[in-house]
Amino acid sequence: MEWATTIFPIENRFERSDFIERIWRTQSVPDKAMISVAVPHWQIVVVKSSRAPTSVIARGPETKASIVEIPQDAEFLGIEFKIGTFIPALAVETLVDVGKEIDAVSRTEINLAGSKWEIPSFENAADFVARLVRYGALVRDHLVEQTLLHKPVAITERSVQRRFLRATGLTYGAVRQIERAERTAALLTAGTSILDAVEIAGYSDQAHMTRSLQRFLGKTPGKLASGKP
Repeated sequence: MEWATTIFPIENRFERSDFIERIWRTQSVPDKAMISVAVPHWQIVVVKSSRAPTSVIARGPETKASIVEIPQDAEFLGIEFKIGTFIPALAVETLVDVGKEIDAVSRTEINLAGSKWEIPSFENAADFVARLVRYGALVRDHLVEQTLLHKPVAITERSVQRRFLRATGLTYGAVRQIERAERTAALLTAGTSILDAVEIAGYSDQAHMTRSLQRFLGKTPGKLASGKP
């Protein structure tokens, strides 16, 4: 779930890791709902609330923008993984556009990939990931990055697509479309005109770009350019 910093005061930490995109934390705000935008990454989210036991959720990737409710009186920790990183025992394709709660075995432990793990905190999240990697529970298929960078690979196109889907839960084309929408939003918020953004991002016309941004980001080009929520 991608949360805009205009709604949530998000604290990010970036690690020198082949597996972690970022570690983040935030807390709930008075708003009752928000736009969750499309993202090609999946993540583990820890939700601590005064109203319910701590829950750990595997969520994403997300293929479209959606309106989601914001849990109240809660603190959130997220571990967002680099694209191509996955847990073989937890099929990423089953997480697309949904969240799955990871089974708890106690108030402080979860059952993941057939073993017990301490629920991570913001401070030890990187160590939690490192332990998963050492155990072999978390892996990364570098072919995904090679494919996205258009580097040659010594396997068939069908094999590439199969491995790409297994590691990301998405097709190569879906990831490219989401990434293009993200780049276009960055152009518009930086002051690029709508017509110039159409050309730079490679859309066929303005209507094509508008449909894409509404689908993946839940906003029109005009709203993105103006900075309006």
